Amino acid sequence: MPNITMLDIDELRKTKLRPYIDKCLQYRAPDPGFHAMMGHNIDLCEAMFVAWDTIFNTGRVSHKLKEIIRVQLSRMASCVY
Repeated sequence: MPNITMLDIDELRKTKLRPYIDKCLQYRAPDPGFHAMMGHNIDLCEAMFVAWDTIFNTGRVSHKLKEIIRVQLSRMASCVY
């Protein structure tokens, strides 16, 4: 049983997270569940998304390393990704 509730994305879009959520929905990454879970702390959610976006979308990390990270995270979460 989960220890944290998933917040409603439409309600979170009424906060300062809207541009980040919209970008995630447009590019389909990260999953909307990221904001639904992290949205309990708006400032932390914003900081985590900015860090994620910088790492994965600015070309500072090689594509090969990003794929290794994605596969490792999916294995850790027991996701068949």
